[in-house]
Amino acid sequence: MKEPYNYPAHLKDSLAVRKAAAFKTICQLAHVVPSFFAAEVPVQRFNDKDNDDVRIRFNLTFDDFPAFYIFKDSMPSIRYTDATQAPNMIRWLRSHGIMMPSIDSIDELDEVVDQFLKQPEQRYLETMRDLAKKYSTDFKASMYVKIMERSLEKGPGYAAEEIDRVMKILQGKVHPQKRSELADKLKVLKVFAKIEACDVYQCPSGYQKRFNAAGIIGADAATCCKPPCTSTDGSEHDSQGHHCDYYDERTVQECGDWDTGRFRANRMCCACGGGQVTRPQG
Repeated sequence: MKEPYNYPAHLKDSLAVRKAAAFKTICQLAHVVPSFFAAEVPVQRFNDKDNDDVRIRFNLTFDDFPAFYIFKDSMPSIRYTDATQAPNMIRWLRSHGIMMPSIDSIDELDEVVDQFLKQPEQRYLETMRDLAKKYSTDFKASMYVKIMERSLEKGPGYAAEEIDRVMKILQGKVHPQKRSELADKLKVLKVFAKIEACDVYQCPSGYQKRFNAAGIIGADAATCCKPPCTSTDGSEHDSQGHHCDYYDERTVQECGDWDTGRFRANRMCCACGGGQVTRPQG
């Protein structure tokens, strides 16, 4: 449940907007999960006060929004109370039997990899195959099995060599869907290779972590971080009614598809390579 509101530009990085972005990520991943549907219920504070009876029913104040619940069969609803970040929400959903795909690597499978690296034996491959079935909605689960199979065949250096090969491919022109698949593969390979990816690198003050940092191998600001950027679309929008906040790393392939005479995504939108970049001093 949430209170509908169009956030002004100076609040784009506010807590409420970040929470909305986390829910957007959950919705984008949810379509592969059987018998699970992610939805939102807008609650109006003023005018007709649409759905305010729902807010009262769940004993919520407007300061509680957005509020997240699981409704499962005839069981009582379960409210999410941890930090509103997509990885945490995914772990919570999994703990309640909703097998969401992970954003980064899969914790339970990572533990098997750790054991395998200490003793590279066939029995861990069998364990991995069984666990991969449990996470069948996560495309990365099958990657764990394949990489462990190849590691048994080629030896402990396979993962590091494969990382080098994948990184070279990504330096060229790659279809967005294939790029996403390779980024997921890097997330798993880094677990086998024990190589730190950008998700553990601390960006300098003023810089932001790049999207999908867990799939980027590196430990420097140029690779892992991006300077602050402000989109310059103002009140302009594309032919579909989208402002620049529609475009992110998940929809970047659409940049320019809906341009108009007054809206140019590649010039105005940070995610499309435009906008106004501010490089912090120092």
